[in-house]
Amino acid sequence: MKRTFCFFLLICLAQMSVAQTNKVQAKFTFKSYPEDANGTPYSDIFLNFGKKIAKIDKVTGNADITDPNLYAKNKIPKTALSACGSWWAGTGDYYYVVQEKNKLVIYKGWQAEEQTDRGFHWKRYKSVTL
Repeated sequence: MKRTFCFFLLICLAQMSVAQTNKVQAKFTFKSYPEDANGTPYSDIFLNFGKKIAKIDKVTGNADITDPNLYAKNKIPKTALSACGSWWAGTGDYYYVVQEKNKLVIYKGWQAEEQTDRGFHWKRYKSVTL
C-alpha cells in the first residue's frame, strides 16, 4: 500500500511540474502614434508570446504596462501574465491576460471619471491559441 501511494504521489508531482513548465511567457507591448489634428494620441496594443505577436486593440492615449503591485487594487488576478492600460480625456481602457490551458485569454475593462459605479468592468475580450 505504501509503495502504491508513493508511486501515485510521484506521478502527481511530476504532472504538477510539467503543468508549471507549460506556462507561457506573455507580455503586452505598444506602438504609440503622434497626436492627431485634435491633439489626441493613440496606441496599438500587442500581445507578445513565444515567437508570436498578436494585435489586441487600438486605444486612445498612451498605453503603458500596469505594475504588478497594483493587480489586487485593480481586481486583476494574481495569475495574470501581463496587464496594461491607457487613460485619455477622462476615460481609460485596460487589459490583462491569463493562460487557460492552450489559450491566452485577454480581458478588457474600462473606467471613466463620470461613472457612477466603481471598478474596471472586466469582461472576457478575446483569446489567442498557443
